[in-house]
Amino acid sequence: MKRPYQLENEIMEEAYEELTLRHELSPQLKETLEKIFGERFNNGWEVANTGKVRRFEFKPSGRQVWVVQGRKDEYQVMPDIPFCYCDDYYFRVMDKKRGLCYHIIAQHIAEALNKFERISKNDSQYPTITDRWRAKEKGEPE
Repeated sequence: MKRPYQLENEIMEEAYEELTLRHELSPQLKETLEKIFGERFNNGWEVANTGKVRRFEFKPSGRQVWVVQGRKDEYQVMPDIPFCYCDDYYFRVMDKKRGLCYHIIAQHIAEALNKFERISKNDSQYPTITDRWRAKEKGEPE
């Protein structure tokens, strides 16, 4: 039997491929996503389709930073790992209760549908954009 992490990542990869090729989900795949992810799929779908996913592109390095607006805050998402800075990721995904949070789901959907805001920045602006997610040393100012 597959673990939630493996199952969720595999079905999300399948959805990404279908969305990239067809720009829509088959009714069967959509039903499967809703069954596996529950509200996380619906939340991710809504976020992806309401312009709440951004990709910062840094020049000349070509680095990219994905940011997803959640209910409470903005979260940096690293889709290739996959990793997110949200509480759901820390408390459920890292504990292997789930495979993906809805921010990662939203990023995958937005990228597959090409429905995200592209923001170009100079490499010198990278620390300014990513500082909010960087771990702080004890005693270091927030």
